[in-house]
Amino acid sequence: MSDPNLCGRCGDPAILKGDIGLRTSRDLELIMVVRKDHGIEKKIPLQPRVCGKCGFVDLFVENPQTLKITSEDKPVDPDYKNRPLLEHDF
Repeated sequence: MSDPNLCGRCGDPAILKGDIGLRTSRDLELIMVVRKDHGIEKKIPLQPRVCGKCGFVDLFVENPQTLKITSEDKPVDPDYKNRPLLEHDF
C-alpha cells in the first residue's frame, strides 16, 4: 500500500493536514460511497487527500471493511426478495 502522507501524482510529502471533506454544493451533504447488494445498502463517506504542492486530489475511504455485508444486515426494503445470502457473498 502506498504511503498516505505522499502525493499520488508528484510524490511530495505535502499532503494538507486538517479536516478536509467532500460535500455537495447544493445541500452540503457528505458525498458517500454506497454499496447495494441483496437489498442491503452500506454507506461510507468519501474522503479527499489534497497535495499542497501540485493540487492533486486523491479519494479514499477510511475503513472499507464497513462496506462488507454481514449476516446481521437487514434489507432496506423489508419486502425485498432475492436469492439468499451465501457464504461466498461475505
